[in-house]
Amino acid sequence: MDYDRPNVRAVVDTNVIAYYVLGTPEFAEEVRTFWHRIEDPLAPALWEAELANVIWMSVRGDVLSKEDAPSKLRLAGQLGVHAVSVRKLWQGALQRALGSGGAVYDSLFVELAHRERLSLATFDNKVLNTYPDIAKRPKDLT
Repeated sequence: MDYDRPNVRAVVDTNVIAYYVLGTPEFAEEVRTFWHRIEDPLAPALWEAELANVIWMSVRGDVLSKEDAPSKLRLAGQLGVHAVSVRKLWQGALQRALGSGGAVYDSLFVELAHRERLSLATFDNKVLNTYPDIAKRPKDLT
């Protein structure tokens, strides 16, 4: 790790959290570097339900055992992600979704990043392409 580079602040998409806690091979190095650089990560409170659903789907798809699933949630809980109430974001997120054609779920993350004047770390190509001024891959933030 390059200790001369400063830590970053960002809004974190659920996919960045999921790839880290699940150890998804194609993203493992990128998310590991990102989580060693991130300081005070933020996300709409929705991220917790989304992540639990990803873990559930991973068990259903035989990617993860039932026995290992709870430890993945515990690991996510230790990442220090500050959850922001969806209600504080939903009006702006709805307007963004109506304007872009994207899902409100995704727009909540974009809206939070916009309000906080931070980048959104994500792997979602649609979000990256729709909001190139806000959304960045984790490697582009570290």
